[in-house]
Amino acid sequence: MALFPRPASASAAWVADWDLPGGLREIKQGDFKDIILFAAYFTGEDQPFLTPAMKTFLAGKTSEYIRGDQGLYLSVVNDYIDASGQSVQKDPRLVKRLMATEQSRARHGEDLLNLLDSGPFTGLELDYEKVDMDDWPKLLAFADDLGQRLAARGKKLRFVLEPKEKYLKTSLPAEPQYVLMAYNLYGTHSGPGPKADHDFLRKLAGWCDHLPVKPGLALATGGFAWRPGKVVALNESKASAWAKGGGTEPSRDPASGSLFFSSTDKVPGSPIPPADMTGAKYEIWYADGRTLAGWAASAKEYGFGEISIWRLGGDARESLKVMAESIP
Repeated sequence: MALFPRPASASAAWVADWDLPGGLREIKQGDFKDIILFAAYFTGEDQPFLTPAMKTFLAGKTSEYIRGDQGLYLSVVNDYIDASGQSVQKDPRLVKRLMATEQSRARHGEDLLNLLDSGPFTGLELDYEKVDMDDWPKLLAFADDLGQRLAARGKKLRFVLEPKEKYLKTSLPAEPQYVLMAYNLYGTHSGPGPKADHDFLRKLAGWCDHLPVKPGLALATGGFAWRPGKVVALNESKASAWAKGGGTEPSRDPASGSLFFSSTDKVPGSPIPPADMTGAKYEIWYADGRTLAGWAASAKEYGFGEISIWRLGGDARESLKVMAESIP
């Protein structure tokens, strides 16, 4: 592993299965090295699977969207669909079962390799979150072994890290390419604020100081809208339409570079469904291209590796242009 920090660059972007058309439209508006398709989920029997939308895309002409020189990764997340058809998100019990024994780990590795063979993938991404610390060493060892098996096939492994000190203070195996989530500083769990700010990025860098090489950094587009008792996720296009419909000029927060404004849910351009409109006032915070460019500059200053963007879809054309020009 290199002993010097690598420069930050916009190397990758995620396209989510629930917004596949929107994400695919934006791929060509940024010169991304890698595209990550999110995601593969699990059945109630702990078997990873692809959604129908993802299967349909992979069965078509992926070359219309993915260049021959771009990497294409499949992201696997620890969400599963229970017997009633409900989604259980970021379940640590699933990871515990998968990592429980040598046999379960071997079976899971084979399942992932077989799933990867279902498309023209050049790599795999593990996005297992809320992992119990008792299972963390097993998961890291599993990822190290899986990364070596993928390398023998000429493929790569990405490993997503949550922005929590407990996951970063230990040593990390050399094999995977690590990507640290640098977002949701404020979100569904909190009151209003930006997805990240520069102090947050500085703190994450401090947690990684003991590592030979700092991981790559994932930055998030879009934002959230808050009112008492309710938080709504929204992309940049919806946020800016909301501001425009209410005749509001968003302000820019100096600590984060994020945009923010207040509005009611009944103004023209509001993304709140009519059935949920009450005339309530929301506080909205979101990122645009200038925001992400500023975060990327801080990432470079703090020695982080390549930049990944969560996610494509719902981004303003001008923001994509700024990102392409400012995060080379």
